[in-house]
Amino acid sequence: MNKQFQGIYAVVVTPFHEDGTFDVESAKKNLDWLIEQGVQGVCILGATGEYQSISDEEHMAYVKEIVPYVKDRVSVIVGVSRERPEDVVKLVNNIKECGAHAAMVLPSFYCHPAQDEIVEHYRYIEEQTQFPIVAYNNPGSAGIEIGQDAFRQIMALPYTAIVKESSGSMQKLTEVLIDAPEKVSVFCGCDNLAYESFADGACGWICMLANVAPKQCVDLYQAVYVEEDLKKGKEIYKEILPALNVLESFPKPVQALKYGLSKKGLNGGYVRRPRMELNEEEKTYLSEAMKFETLR
Repeated sequence: MNKQFQGIYAVVVTPFHEDGTFDVESAKKNLDWLIEQGVQGVCILGATGEYQSISDEEHMAYVKEIVPYVKDRVSVIVGVSRERPEDVVKLVNNIKECGAHAAMVLPSFYCHPAQDEIVEHYRYIEEQTQFPIVAYNNPGSAGIEIGQDAFRQIMALPYTAIVKESSGSMQKLTEVLIDAPEKVSVFCGCDNLAYESFADGACGWICMLANVAPKQCVDLYQAVYVEEDLKKGKEIYKEILPALNVLESFPKPVQALKYGLSKKGLNGGYVRRPRMELNEEEKTYLSEAMKFETLR
């Protein structure tokens, strides 16, 4: 485990005004609240942060505004995935200058790279940036899975600091945990496998639900991973599992979280195209299924 990276990282929503511009004031208020609730880190501009709906220039401007605001209070990971590794390098160098602590990178998506090309993707980015990298396995988003041999090679690279395992397979997570060198932290990346992942040895969780239930997510990590109290952890997990299952199955999870923030007196803001705002039927379903009033 890399001791610099462990615990609950809320993968935060990006609030937009109705005209599509960044609502920086709301973003900062949301981050202040998350930090007050005890999260160990935040992940900015992940998929939950609509990173693919903004341009590189917008990405760089938002990072310059947000990262310095929080970097001295919590650990900060920034999502920088792009198909072209040259674009990833540009974004990584910007977050590096702004004081972030690590960059989260998917394999090149859409082009379905071979396993050796995936390894080369990470090697090139690390060589060009010399900055801590989160190797992110998410076949649903990238269209390909990082295989065991490729993972071993990626984890052996000098700047691979974290693996985010989002395949949904506990067998895959166990495989990565067994193979991970001491310098690499292995994080859960599936919201409704958090309890199992902590019990298996994952030392962190890049977590959607923490946007609206940061305290319970931190309590789950503390009980299962830190205290190794599985019984206590399961009781906490029961409280939040309905909401976790919704986030992994409802087709508009970003909108669900933004709506949940509004129910807590915070502001998740609007979404950008191609996403659409929730209708009243969807809001009613989410209120009943996620039970926002029980989340803390």
